[in-house]
Amino acid sequence: MKRLTEKLLRFFLIVFIFYAAAALFPPVNFAEAENIAGKDINATIDRLLTAEHVKGEIIVKFKDTVAADPALLKKVSDDARSQIGAAIKKEFKGLKGLHHVTVPQSMPLRQALEYYLLDPQVEYAEPNYIVHADVLPNDTSFSQLWGLNNTGQTGGTADADIDAPEAWDLTTGSAGVVIAVVDTGVDYNHSDLSANIWTNTGETSCTDGIDNDGNGYIDDCRGWDFVNNDNDPIDDENHGTHVSGTIAGVGNNSNGVTGVNWTASIMPLKFLDATGSGSTADAISAILYANANGAHVISNSWGGGGYSQALKDAIDASPAVVVCAAGNNGTNNDTTPHYPSSYTSANLIAVAATTDTDGLASFSNYGVTSVDIGAPGASIYSTIRNNGYASYSGTSMATPHVSGVAGLVKALNPAFTNLDIINSILNT
Repeated sequence: MKRLTEKLLRFFLIVFIFYAAAALFPPVNFAEAENIAGKDINATIDRLLTAEHVKGEIIVKFKDTVAADPALLKKVSDDARSQIGAAIKKEFKGLKGLHHVTVPQSMPLRQALEYYLLDPQVEYAEPNYIVHADVLPNDTSFSQLWGLNNTGQTGGTADADIDAPEAWDLTTGSAGVVIAVVDTGVDYNHSDLSANIWTNTGETSCTDGIDNDGNGYIDDCRGWDFVNNDNDPIDDENHGTHVSGTIAGVGNNSNGVTGVNWTASIMPLKFLDATGSGSTADAISAILYANANGAHVISNSWGGGGYSQALKDAIDASPAVVVCAAGNNGTNNDTTPHYPSSYTSANLIAVAATTDTDGLASFSNYGVTSVDIGAPGASIYSTIRNNGYASYSGTSMATPHVSGVAGLVKALNPAFTNLDIINSILNT
């Protein structure tokens, strides 16, 4: 984790790493097609296909000049259909020219990627990577929320916490602060969460089959399920519900737990399935939804090893604070990146997990330049489905502590931008 005394060093390290990365891993686009062709395009495609990905699916970004010309964009898409059988599965709202395409199982993904990479109309192309929830389940339940206020009650070190009671002297949150939980969904019926679930006021009905607010999602009264493409982001795994309880379990209600925010608006955005897995295509859709629908904070307790330029573009376009789990491999993200937490996006906070003795959790990833902060992530007690509670461990559990703090900062300072909030958190 970075310290204040390392700020200047960090700046120069980031600049150095940025240019080093640019030299070592250049963007895959046709602007460099002659160089790629002159080198070994197979090596480039090998790199793209190294991480786990969805079979037969590609995310392709057409150049802005193409995206701005509907006729040209249609022609390029039609050409891809005739040449490699590519079909548009989705056009992403919020990033012009970004398409999620499928190719027939008979078409090798390597061949389809090569087609796009050598197309002069394409900015970049990549597989649809698979990501996973960053959680380590723990069957032992703890009723004490040491991450919020540690008095040594779990045998840990007193004050190894986020000082929530001290923050609550200033604010306990605000319903006007929207915190998107991009995860497995949320049990919005949970007695410790239901009062803090976001409501889309642009939808006049949840069942009329009309997109009343014109945002492209029909009857999205409380978020969206990108796994099943419907308006019911109910959690069927527990992970997203656990995260949500830490962020904004209803406080001072004589029931269960309290979140970092006693009051907030949790926006459920489901893109991980019942196994805790999802794709970058659905993650992009969820983040773009949050961007377009007023989220101030986006909590991401998941990740993987594949670098997705499209996912980074969605994060870069966000006006929100984007909080990401550093990962649970116990490795150095400076040398082995974990995405999305390893992106250099200015609006992103990467979070490692700490224990109740204020040390780095043994499972947590770390990195002097790639991880920004540590937060409680071992044996964290929070909400699960069906009005239940349980303790989980992981950087997934650390992330919502920071997301919650970002929400409190926004509640206390409504005029703060995402960068103001980040500076406040990292410099305190």
